[in-house]
Amino acid sequence: MSNEVINTVKVQAAAGRSDELGKQLQKIVETLREQPGCESYMVDRCPEDSNRWNVSARWQSEAAMQSHFNTPQAQGFIDLIDCQLANAVDFNSFPIR
Repeated sequence: MSNEVINTVKVQAAAGRSDELGKQLQKIVETLREQPGCESYMVDRCPEDSNRWNVSARWQSEAAMQSHFNTPQAQGFIDLIDCQLANAVDFNSFPIR
């Protein structure tokens, strides 16, 4: 059985700021890809809603994922709300079976 985990983040853009949000998400993801234990980190615009962005990461272990949540770079997702690029940020994680 695999110890790998995936975490996802759904980010809803503030009105009129979706393109700017996408650029900022890409910057965040490029930094987070370098975290120890990270297998991949991707950002995509939702095909059904151009104001929603989906971010996903695959980790070697739950411990690696948890460690990443404590880094200043991961705080960048919360900062998206503070700088009014996003209205909502929804985090989820689950093991890979």
